[in-house]
Amino acid sequence: MDSNEKWFLEALQGLLLKAQKQQDMVTSDQIDDTFAGLNLTDEQVQTIRDYLTTNHIGIDAPPEDEMALTEVDHDYLTDYEQMIAALDQPDPDVMDAVKLNAMAGQKDAQDQLAVYMLPKVADIAKLYRNQGVYMEDLIGTGNEALMRGVKLLGPLDKPEEVEPDLAQRIMDAMENLIAQNVEQKGAESEAAEQANKVKEKADELADALGRKVTPLELAAEGELTLDEIMEAVRNTGNKIDSIDYQE
Repeated sequence: MDSNEKWFLEALQGLLLKAQKQQDMVTSDQIDDTFAGLNLTDEQVQTIRDYLTTNHIGIDAPPEDEMALTEVDHDYLTDYEQMIAALDQPDPDVMDAVKLNAMAGQKDAQDQLAVYMLPKVADIAKLYRNQGVYMEDLIGTGNEALMRGVKLLGPLDKPEEVEPDLAQRIMDAMENLIAQNVEQKGAESEAAEQANKVKEKADELADALGRKVTPLELAAEGELTLDEIMEAVRNTGNKIDSIDYQE
C-alpha cells in the first residue's frame, strides 16, 4: 500500500468516525475538505458518496432509511461501543480455553467469557433497532441474558457451540422484551379506547339529564358494565368530568 492509499483509508476512517458523532451524517463540505489534498475527480468523489450512503451515512442530512437510529439510541450506542472497544479480545486458542473452562463451571472463566461477548450483544441489538424499545434497554436485557447464559453452558459438548448458544439466549431475551413492550402498548391503547368510550357515553347522558351522572346510572343504560366504567374511572384517575364520583 503506497502512502496515498494509506492516507486515503485513514481519511475515510476519520470521516466515518465523524459521522458517528453527527447522527450518522456528514456534510458535502466535510467530504470535500477531507479529500482536498488528493485532487479527486468528480467520479471518484461520487464513489466516496455512494460508499457512505451504502453504509447508512447521510450526506447533508441524517439517513432517512428504516435502519437509521433515533438520536437517543445513536448516542447511547456510540458511547457503549466506545466503552467496549477498549476491551481486549483474546486469541482464538485462548478463547477456546476460556469457553471450555466456562463450560466446566469455572466462575472466573464465565466472567471472562461474558466480557468477551459484550460486543456481540451490541451487534445483536442493532438487529432489533426501531422496534419500539430503546437501544439501552435492548443492550441491558441482552447483557442480563449473557450473564445468566455463561453459567448454563454445562450441557454443551464443544467450545464451538458456546457463541451460538449465548447469541440465541441474547436474541430470545431481546425478542421477549419487544413482545412485552408490544403487549403493554396494546393494553394501554385498549384502556385508552375504553376510557374514551366511557367518557363519550357519560357526556351524552349528562347532557340529557343536565347534570353529572353516577357510574350506576351510566351502567343502567346497558351499553357499558359497571366494571368497565369503574376500570375507566381508575385508569383516568377520576378525570371524567361528567361522572359524579361522590355517589
